[in-house]
Amino acid sequence: MKRKILAVLLAASMLGTFGACGSTQTQEEAKTDENATETEDAKGTSFKGVKIEVDIEDSIQGDQNTLDCFNKLIDEFSKQTGAEVEVVQNGSDHENIMKTRMASRDMPDMFVTHGWATLRYNDFCEDLSGEEWVSRLDDAVKSVITDENGKICTAPLTQWVYGIVYNADVLEANDIDPYAIKNWDDLKDACEKLEANGITPLDISGKNGSTLTGTMEQLNSFYTIDGAPYESREALKDGSFDFTKNTQFLDLYAELYDNGWFNEDIFTADQTTMFKYLGSGEYGFDLWGSPANIQTMKAYTPDANFGIIPVPAVEEGGNAAYTVGEGTCLAISNTSENIECCKALLNFLLDKDNLTEYCTANGGMPGLTDVSPENSESLQLYKKSVEAAGDNIAYSNFFDREYLPSGMWNVMQETMAKLYNGDVGTAKDRVAEAASYFQENYKTLLETNG
Repeated sequence: MKRKILAVLLAASMLGTFGACGSTQTQEEAKTDENATETEDAKGTSFKGVKIEVDIEDSIQGDQNTLDCFNKLIDEFSKQTGAEVEVVQNGSDHENIMKTRMASRDMPDMFVTHGWATLRYNDFCEDLSGEEWVSRLDDAVKSVITDENGKICTAPLTQWVYGIVYNADVLEANDIDPYAIKNWDDLKDACEKLEANGITPLDISGKNGSTLTGTMEQLNSFYTIDGAPYESREALKDGSFDFTKNTQFLDLYAELYDNGWFNEDIFTADQTTMFKYLGSGEYGFDLWGSPANIQTMKAYTPDANFGIIPVPAVEEGGNAAYTVGEGTCLAISNTSENIECCKALLNFLLDKDNLTEYCTANGGMPGLTDVSPENSESLQLYKKSVEAAGDNIAYSNFFDREYLPSGMWNVMQETMAKLYNGDVGTAKDRVAEAASYFQENYKTLLETNG
């Protein structure tokens, strides 16, 4: 395990402007302290001598700009409070390391919950529902970090939001209004128009899984969101749901494939290739994308314009849906001996200016409503799509996290690969095979992993 000390203990004269609970110096002492600076907070907040460990993974350390910004903010917190913060970079091993530490009940003071705050780490998380920043939470991410008892298990610096990304220039040139796409029939009509004008309607990347698995997260729109035509939440949770008898999702994607609307190199195109395709002006939609992807696409094709819409409703009048999950989210261990210092660090990171700086570096969607990085075009496009959807919009957690047993991610990938593994026009004949494969693994893993 690679450990990196990002801060050192500083003298009391370096307390700075940070204000939070856990003060070890009274207001009067702060006023008379001969070493106090002019910018010292009236509360005299100090965590001198306090040491906390923060375990992170690739949502932070996977991108150098993000990691540099996070390190900078940690440094500033340490300078202002005197705390010593040890940031442990677990990288791609973070999940397994956390499982081991849960088993031994030896959790770090703070840790990234990587999508599993309420579903896996709940018993280990301090309840954050009483914190000031809760009133500023975006409703979408709030729904996935709050358990059934109202406990908020983690603090979202960013959130993942997934819908359908499109090339705005292509749609405009073909007289297609993306905000008029309310259901899948509307999307199919748009695809027909693009095809007639020589544009490949859809792109998808199958190399290393990529969007093969991602598109299956849209199962929410068919089975679980408010107003879904086949609502079966309880059946999914108790294991009685039968995917071989509910193939509506696979039927739809077989139709899209059989219409010849995808790129021909599904299994060799990686995500970078897909991003470049959408920016080339030769493709219309990416069926599984996030606002953060738009920033990446702009880096490849700076002159191209993009947008995002929620996954269309299955039936007319139903709800369109965004899949929302935890981005960079930090929980506090309820066994930490320094909970007040940890809460102070969260307050610091969620300060409007600090979080704006982080989201600008990360390109992610902020978890708080009052943070709007001025240069985040993707954030503005997302907000515009939500406004256009009006009341007919729903938010859901990632389908596999909420309703499927552990181990289904690869099964989801293989299921879609089976559907596409043949000539255009034949996918409809493989729906039963793909559904049976998914159902068999669903039942097996449910019995094994719960």
